[in-house]
Amino acid sequence: MDLYKLKSFYTVAELGSFSRAAESLFLTQPAVSAQIKDLEYEYKTKLFDRVGRKIKLTRAGETLIGYAKKLLDMYEESHFAVNMLKEAMDGSVKITTSGTPGSRLLPTLISNFKKVYPDTDFVIKTQKSVSVVESIKQNHFDLGIIVSSECNMEKHDLIEKILYKDQIVIGVSNEHPLALRNSISVNELSNMPLIVSVKNTVSRQAMDKFFHQYSIPFTIAYEIENMSMIKTMVEKNLGIAFFSSLEIRKEVDSKWLHTVEIEDVPLYRYVNIIYHRNHELSPATKAFYDFIFNPDNQTGFLRNNQKNCF
Repeated sequence: MDLYKLKSFYTVAELGSFSRAAESLFLTQPAVSAQIKDLEYEYKTKLFDRVGRKIKLTRAGETLIGYAKKLLDMYEESHFAVNMLKEAMDGSVKITTSGTPGSRLLPTLISNFKKVYPDTDFVIKTQKSVSVVESIKQNHFDLGIIVSSECNMEKHDLIEKILYKDQIVIGVSNEHPLALRNSISVNELSNMPLIVSVKNTVSRQAMDKFFHQYSIPFTIAYEIENMSMIKTMVEKNLGIAFFSSLEIRKEVDSKWLHTVEIEDVPLYRYVNIIYHRNHELSPATKAFYDFIFNPDNQTGFLRNNQKNCF
């Protein structure tokens, strides 16, 4: 069936006039009349009754009009979907991310996405989570990826969704006595020499809250800002440190460090994706956002990781 004929039929019925329909469709009136005659021949019935200068749908025409509208709507939707896909493929995505998810999660996500949308460009800026939130509030970026010690920030001007639930573990040297174990009780951590990050980091805040919550005495042997240095200090057996599983995964896989889980009260931090509630995502950004939350597009540890808070 020719959709152009259905379009002419629908327009004549909607406007109640062959001449007005022809004008709306940028066709001649004889051309519109010919298309209606072709449809009537195809369905072997009259679609319009002509009473003087007025026309109205026959019962057959009234039946056909609903189907015609559905087909024409689907045709328009298909154009919209294809255009959205084209814009997504040709567009760019502006992301600001904190360090760990930026280095450990984002490259994999982009690599998988580029296999489907190879022409999409990315603009990426790495900064602390607090700055990421502020950048999204100011609409400087489309998406933000942050780390939070809480499951939900509940900021009214941001849309937030958990991408990754990241367990906090104890990192130790392969020479440390704990390297022979896979878990440790809370009380056993009492006064072990700790290598910690500076106070304004999510990992440090989670650690401080943990020790105070369970009234466990702790000893800070070193306070270091640089994460690479903390890992090296632990590797040299100068102390133990709290890490997220994500930020220490490479070192554990390479067997440079060993991790020990906390038995009694497992700790987590959350990698969340945020965007401004009042900021309309571009087709490219929406395609990327939908892509990374589609389980079929997630690989390895990201697919298997729990995204609920509990």
